[in-house]
Amino acid sequence: MNLEQKIIGIMQSVFGTEDITAESTQETVENWTSLRHLNLASELEDEFDIDLDPSEICCMKSVAQIEEVIRKKL
Repeated sequence: MNLEQKIIGIMQSVFGTEDITAESTQETVENWTSLRHLNLASELEDEFDIDLDPSEICCMKSVAQIEEVIRKKL
């Protein structure tokens, strides 16, 4: 499983939907609320054993942006 697939799997779990693709963004995912965004950040930190800065969490508005942030941390 590659990084993008892991991220999508985590997002599907956090947002409670299978409708997450590589092109998904905050605007296209109905359940992407501010609270779930924080839950997503927490799950990503746990899964990849990283610490995300508030500025990084704020800019994670799509699968591609999340993957970019995580790649920099790994």
